[in-house]
Amino acid sequence: AEKEAGVTGPLINFTATFSYAICAACGGFSGKPALGQMWVLDDAMHNPEKYGYTPINDISAAYEARFIHSFNTQNPATDLQHQFLDDYSAHFPTTPVYIGEYHRVHA
Repeated sequence: AEKEAGVTGPLINFTATFSYAICAACGGFSGKPALGQMWVLDDAMHNPEKYGYTPINDISAAYEARFIHSFNTQNPATDLQHQFLDDYSAHFPTTPVYIGEYHRVHA
């Protein structure tokens, strides 16, 4: 759409916010919150044909250059390092991440 619209200059980054749920059906990180969903998206962006999609543009390059992961959580901040950040930084070292919505239940 950017190409057809004649967009020039620096392009905006984009995200899809995931839940902090565990995805047992995901091919990677099936026991870790949010990471399984992120892993599937990463796999699809690098292997779109595997998911029945033939891109017109280089979605892998756009994903690598412009994507920011995000998630929502109600977990205490003390959970995030060992449940998420340690594995995230090892698997996605160059992809930024942010918490889109955070509220601690009963805090």
